[in-house]
Amino acid sequence: MRLLPVLLSLLLSLLALLLAPLARADIIVLASDDKGAVAAATGALQAAYGARITTYNLGGSRARETDVVKAINASPVRQVVAVGLLAAQVARRRLDEKQVVFCQVLNVEEFSLIAPWMKGVSGIPSLTKQFAAWKALDPGLRKIGLITGRHASYMVAEAQMAARSLGLELDHVAVASDRAVLPALQELRERRIQGLWLAPDSTILSQRTIFDVMAFSVRHNLPVLAFSPALLREGALLSATADTGEIASVTLERLRRSSASEVAGEPLEALAEAHITINAAAAARFGLTITPKLKEQANVQ
Repeated sequence: MRLLPVLLSLLLSLLALLLAPLARADIIVLASDDKGAVAAATGALQAAYGARITTYNLGGSRARETDVVKAINASPVRQVVAVGLLAAQVARRRLDEKQVVFCQVLNVEEFSLIAPWMKGVSGIPSLTKQFAAWKALDPGLRKIGLITGRHASYMVAEAQMAARSLGLELDHVAVASDRAVLPALQELRERRIQGLWLAPDSTILSQRTIFDVMAFSVRHNLPVLAFSPALLREGALLSATADTGEIASVTLERLRRSSASEVAGEPLEALAEAHITINAAAAARFGLTITPKLKEQANVQ
């Protein structure tokens, strides 16, 4: 009979171990949808995090927003990762009792996403790596043009810092709408820029405007550093994309460093890496040589 309490204690301990994986999540991931870059980042977060994650998906609309927000706010889990713009907007308006880090978002200033309890990871691959690859491909590069809308100061600041570190000049023009992009590009060309960084600013870049910019650049032999490899087919010289594994690790590290009251650090944490792809045909058109070292550092197509 004296063995019964001991056996009962062992059984309870074993049961606790078996149920441990079913305990509440350490973080919650709120995803805008299950497509493209958002899905890739969500998968990278799930792969990188060592403990349990509960994931809520908004499915690209606000139809489930109320139910999802209610479930998240009812959870004892305090830390949330918002992946994509819709998730970040929902978090900013309705999850102020939580601690939020967002990623895969570009329209940070347009939607006022920053708060002491909510900060982010930059959606732009390292501009230092981007500009360094461009300069390695074109050693004569000295002056880069940049066109943005009125709500992209963080993009401009990152670009200016990267350009200065490499001895490059950045010539920036801010415009109010997509209709002003081509006139601004013509102005920059007259100011003798040697290439354009086509920044991913959706406030001024409609699909039509992007194709118009690429057509202009090809017509006037203006090299373009683009934000998507798809634009290499339209004549861009090179493109840069972010590493989703880095996005996940930087996002999780922001949460680890955060105190109970706020998210630590700067409003946006910059990325340190960039995947570069070079358009071999465009490089040949501009008389540029892709060195063996550059081939090791970038994709060539």
